[in-house]
Amino acid sequence: MTFTAQLDDLSTTLRRTRSRLLAPIDHRQHQLPTDPEVFVEDVLLFVMDQWASDLREQGHVLEEDDGWKDAVNHYPHYVLRMAGGEPLDLHFTGAYPDTLHLTISKAGRRLTQFSDAHAVQVTLRPSMDHTLLLNGLVEGLKRYHAH
Repeated sequence: MTFTAQLDDLSTTLRRTRSRLLAPIDHRQHQLPTDPEVFVEDVLLFVMDQWASDLREQGHVLEEDDGWKDAVNHYPHYVLRMAGGEPLDLHFTGAYPDTLHLTISKAGRRLTQFSDAHAVQVTLRPSMDHTLLLNGLVEGLKRYHAH
């Protein structure tokens, strides 16, 4: 399975996750907590758990890499093992609360090794509204397919 085909599968499953969790956007949720761990626990990990559940139904395994976390990097790192494809890294980065990026790349042999040759970066807006995060992921992957 090519990297592009893997991204297609990810996008399809993500749209299913968004449809299942779709809720009206709550504009009162624009206030981000000062503690990044609250955002990560309440929004980011919730969205990723839901996406992982939908991916599991397709025979794929998305697991958080708990060894990645440290005192400086609040955002999680995931490894995705897709049926019929090579492992992918899903690496969240950014400076909370201003920036949030998701880089999807072919997994390297070591956790600190990433592939620039096959990588997509999606820029997201941190928000306490999981619908906004899901919309950002779907639209970001859609923009990649437009290229």
